[in-house]
Amino acid sequence: MSNRGDALTVLVARLAEITAANGYSSDAGLKLFIGEQPVMGPSDPEASIAVVVRPDEPGYQGENVDIILPVGLQAIVKSTAGAWVTIENTIADIKRAVETDHDLGGTLKPRGLVRGVTRPLDRESGSEYVGAEVEYRLNYGERWGQP
Repeated sequence: MSNRGDALTVLVARLAEITAANGYSSDAGLKLFIGEQPVMGPSDPEASIAVVVRPDEPGYQGENVDIILPVGLQAIVKSTAGAWVTIENTIADIKRAVETDHDLGGTLKPRGLVRGVTRPLDRESGSEYVGAEVEYRLNYGERWGQP
């Protein structure tokens, strides 16, 4: 697999650990959406997580290409009274699960995991869901011609 794929695999595995049985405040890790529009049914957990991979930002290019990959981790919950509490708890769970080290188990450059902004998500008209997102920037390298 590519360096990018390795880093995303570790990230998603950490998110999948977010369950009440593992000591988190939610079971959001049981319902992950990766590259797809979140849709939850009546038997799904109260919260879910959407992983939104954004366009990468190539930097210095020599023998290696320095890459920054922005990834949005979105806490998505059904819009009910008190949904903001579930959103905040799920954002806290995401940070706790992801931020166990600064290099995603060695898949990134040293200190290559950087937390960005946390922001509320705009609610689309008629949507049943609300949420917030915390952005991470994954810094890794690729050898020229070898992703």
